[in-house]
Amino acid sequence: MLSRYIPIVCTAVCFAWMPGSAPASPAPQQNGYDREASAREYVQALVVEIDQWTKDFPHQFYMAATRPPVDSSKLSDSVKAGAEDFGDSVKRLSSLSKAQDVLSNAEFKDQLDRTIAAGKQVNQALGSQRFPDVLQNKWEQIRTNLNSLAQIYKLDTLAYLAPPAGRGGGQAVVAKVPGGVSGYIVDQSCALKGKGMWTNATCIARCVRDGDKIVLVTEEGKIYQIANPDKIDSDAYGQKVTVTGKTDADTITVASLQM
Repeated sequence: MLSRYIPIVCTAVCFAWMPGSAPASPAPQQNGYDREASAREYVQALVVEIDQWTKDFPHQFYMAATRPPVDSSKLSDSVKAGAEDFGDSVKRLSSLSKAQDVLSNAEFKDQLDRTIAAGKQVNQALGSQRFPDVLQNKWEQIRTNLNSLAQIYKLDTLAYLAPPAGRGGGQAVVAKVPGGVSGYIVDQSCALKGKGMWTNATCIARCVRDGDKIVLVTEEGKIYQIANPDKIDSDAYGQKVTVTGKTDADTITVASLQM
């Protein structure tokens, strides 16, 4: 009795998959996601945040540059004026970001490149002198968003320059971890987006699944490439770990990993 219904069911299923057959409602749902609109909104959101964080940044930078522990004698006039130039550049970038074709707009890309170039002097100053923590933290957010935009438009990113330890200036001191290097297991993209993304295991897993590389990023923001990513289990994504193994410049060959 059951067998007489099998051809009918099979015919119905096969017809549903026949090329040219009229699909039901699922097709519009599959095409409902506008990838270009989503990418455009993401770019615009990054610029809005940069613009908000930059509004009082030039004044704060200039005031901090004239007071201890910053040694203003070691900052050139061009560096002191760099924050103001950067602020003006961000205003122009914000204006251009409203274009519907912002993803392919050559003028926007050129202005982004100019903005990053203007930010290099500020980045260098904040990496060589001990500015107030509030200013350092704000710059870290600005730099993270700029680097995200730079990746999208395939431009050079701003280097992570850790501020000098303590109040006396000098070189930054990075703590040595006995027996290995401590940091977070993340993907390359999330590593550049700031600490808020380093523990987002769901995003990290998605990025790795989409082909991004697994890296180790330290508390100071230094990124180590992992030579043998097959040693990293997905349970370690977003976790703070200590990795032991052979270190060659910015690459680690993992021998063991401890969470």
